[in-house]
Amino acid sequence: MENETIITLLISLVGALGIKEIWSIWKKKIDVSAIANKDKSDKKVDRVTLLEQRLDELYEENAELKAKVARLEERLLHIAKTRTSKKIPNT
Repeated sequence: MENETIITLLISLVGALGIKEIWSIWKKKIDVSAIANKDKSDKKVDRVTLLEQRLDELYEENAELKAKVARLEERLLHIAKTRTSKKIPNT
């Protein structure tokens, strides 16, 4: 083999190994960014889940409060009826 052929082979070999290393570094960078994005999306999913649970609690509390208001209205109407039914005698 001639010197030019050996030099060409060495340059192509070094170039190929360099590209492989650059690709592995690039791939690691992509993997790290993908993991970071997944962590962010997991945090968002957790936050959404917590907010949905809070909404369910508030719906239940709202239903309980509506029932209490209905009972209070009923009591007020009952008291108002008993007071109006008692007439003051004319003197």
